[in-house]
Amino acid sequence: MKYGKLICLLAFLFLVTMAAVAQDEYPKFEVPVGFSFINVHPNTAALTSFNVFGGGGGVVYNFSSIFGIKAEFMGYTQGTGQKLSENGQFLGNVSGNLFTYMFGPQIKKHSGKFQPFGEALFGAAHTNLDANICKLETGCASGNGNNNGFAMEFGGGLDIPITKSIQFRPVEVDYVGTHFGSNHIANYSAWQANFKYVAGVNFTFGGK
Repeated sequence: MKYGKLICLLAFLFLVTMAAVAQDEYPKFEVPVGFSFINVHPNTAALTSFNVFGGGGGVVYNFSSIFGIKAEFMGYTQGTGQKLSENGQFLGNVSGNLFTYMFGPQIKKHSGKFQPFGEALFGAAHTNLDANICKLETGCASGNGNNNGFAMEFGGGLDIPITKSIQFRPVEVDYVGTHFGSNHIANYSAWQANFKYVAGVNFTFGGK
């Protein structure tokens, strides 16, 4: 009877130890890549909201089973041109590119068939714009310019493991806030509150 209790105790300790080890298992690095679009809200009467399409990727270094640091690099384009208007009158169109570079913490559940995560990233945004504008008082003109601004991102998503090193990311949804100074084309300084969606693949490396 004494030996039976000892065996049960050892078995219990073994299971607890294995559970603790399993909870502590996580990839050291993650490399997410995917397609993305942003619904841009320019915060100016001359432009209505529009979508830009692109994608990119990032790198996550996990220093625990829950917390990691993420670096994200994304690029978008609007090549077809977005209409400019003023008081209902068509003025021209604008097209260009948007690039974001952001860093910050990521929280993620690294176990199970579904692995949700959340993030808070901060960094910079860069735009390249081309515009053709016509006004009665000034005539028609074209111009282009570059602009740098502040960017931040809050959101999260879901990873579904396919193999030990490959995870399918069906959804990532983020709020992206950007702030640009005096713009070369619209001549305004304001916040833009944007919606971002990402879908792709997450690669994992290393482990503990």
